Amino acid sequence: MSVWTHVAGIIRADGININDNAPQPDWDKIVGKEVLWASGTDVWEEYENHPERFMPCGSEGSLKKVIWTNPNKHSMAAYTISVFGDLRDYGDLDAIAKWFEDTCKQLWIRNAVLTVECELGSRLTAYWDTEHDKLIQTKET
Repeated sequence: MSVWTHVAGIIRADGININDNAPQPDWDKIVGKEVLWASGTDVWEEYENHPERFMPCGSEGSLKKVIWTNPNKHSMAAYTISVFGDLRDYGDLDAIAKWFEDTCKQLWIRNAVLTVECELGSRLTAYWDTEHDKLIQTKET
């Protein structure tokens, strides 16, 4: 029997100090690469050898990300990063929270929230505390 962990998160990153002509951030480096069920063996092998380069990953693939870029890059809402997915055979909620926190530490965050729910009954809700630059979380088991 498979166990699924459902994840939804959003990060709103500031860009007040970014020049309009600045290149896009390397989102694969900041947030992590994706592994899809249909990814080639080279991607799966890279994940096996370097999981730290990827978003949290279950047996059928990783979380996904979608990046929205404000045309006015030096806005207080320069980027919005949505992260989401269903991870099969993955129940380490603490590892997902750590990945999210590590991602947030690399950006100037205005708002960030994360919800994680494992079918076995564990839940985690977290938000980025901009005043203290850390992730605040509640966990139910």
